Amino acid sequence: MSVRISGDTLALDRKLVRRVNRLAEDISQAAPDSQLDLQVRIAEEFDQLRGHRVRCELVATLSAKRQIIVREAHKKAEDAIDTAFGGLRIKLRRMRIRSLGKAGAGDGLRATGT
Repeated sequence: MSVRISGDTLALDRKLVRRVNRLAEDISQAAPDSQLDLQVRIAEEFDQLRGHRVRCELVATLSAKRQIIVREAHKKAEDAIDTAFGGLRIKLRRMRIRSLGKAGAGDGLRATGT
């Protein structure tokens, strides 16, 4: 897994970089069979309604040339990063379940109910 962190000055914060690397390592350990390239963008933004916020955008490129994009914005950078990685984990799980369903359908297996 390769992780590339970019963005404004928040992306240079060592604490945030360690947090991103730790969460990326957790995801790679959860799915060791899949190759995952991860781009993380951290930026501050100003919203008229909500004020200053930190936006975390994750772009995960999978080995099958698929991309998953997750965007989250919160008041604190740590909350935005944690929520974005949580969303990525959910989307990866859903994609894995769909691919298992397609593989089962290709083998002629059918689910039957009682």
